Amino acid sequence: MSLKRKLVFALRSLLALALAFVVVQVVNLAGMWLAQASGWPAGGDPRLAWDLLWVFLAGVAATWTAVKLAPGAPRGHAIAFFVLALVIDVVAVAQLGDGWPWWFSTGILLTLPLQVWLGAWLALRKRAASG
Repeated sequence: MSLKRKLVFALRSLLALALAFVVVQVVNLAGMWLAQASGWPAGGDPRLAWDLLWVFLAGVAATWTAVKLAPGAPRGHAIAFFVLALVIDVVAVAQLGDGWPWWFSTGILLTLPLQVWLGAWLALRKRAASG
């Protein structure tokens, strides 16, 4: 593989991962907007459960995006997304401290492997079916 092709591959890989993290933000914002439009009050356990659901959906959608847009090595892109998201989640939970219920912080961390697995499975399943 020529240097130019390697560079294009690397840039497309970085773009796929960057867009995956944009998807995280967009899906989480959609969840927040839907909660506000539905009249859910801010705070409280029901709203946190709603927010955790949207964090989960955002992770699935983001992994799907990273894998679907991967120029090659789609599972490698899922793993890269997992590692980056895990670092972000651990830092976020550490910064949250005792300000949030234990189940919310635990849910943020423990659902990440399932998010990544489900998003990758959906993307690879569709890729195999269409190709």
